[in-house]
Amino acid sequence: MNAYLSPLHALEAGRWFKLICGASFQHLPAVRNLALAYSLAGADCVDVAADPAAIAAAHSGLEAAQVLGAGKRLPWLMASLNDGEDPHFRKAEFDPEHCPPDCPRPCAVICPAAAIPRDRPGGVEAARCYGCGRCLPVCPLQLIRSRSYTTAPAAIAPLLRDSPLDALEIHTHIGNLAGFRRLWAAIAPGVSA
Repeated sequence: MNAYLSPLHALEAGRWFKLICGASFQHLPAVRNLALAYSLAGADCVDVAADPAAIAAAHSGLEAAQVLGAGKRLPWLMASLNDGEDPHFRKAEFDPEHCPPDCPRPCAVICPAAAIPRDRPGGVEAARCYGCGRCLPVCPLQLIRSRSYTTAPAAIAPLLRDSPLDALEIHTHIGNLAGFRRLWAAIAPGVSA
């Protein structure tokens, strides 16, 4: 049986089990370990940021799962792309110089990714931040902001050509047909059915 029939069958049957690492999450050791663990747990898909390093880390985890699972089928490796502003493609940031020394740092306490250090003054560790936004409303001085980013269509073609991807997820929204067409034009040459 083809290794990809099982994830496809799960999708068609409505029993899709997908690990979402986060379109903004780039903490490579965590991406690798999550891909490994969820693969062994039977996930049908591992979804990561459209970032070559994140894709390589997830692929490394899947390869390790293949060895440990003694030939067990692998989940699809998927990358998430966006064609415009999207809350899934953001990161928190603030200048730690503006953070008062006596601040209790509720942002660090609430951050599920440990992207804001609790024990030392510092800003957001971008690789760990996956853009959940929990820190934004808890800052007593409202110093934290989110920075959105859009996938550059020119960067997509090499990503598809050089990556072990099985699927893509495109984040779009109503009214952004031009952005979607621009992104699709960039990725269509590298997409195989």
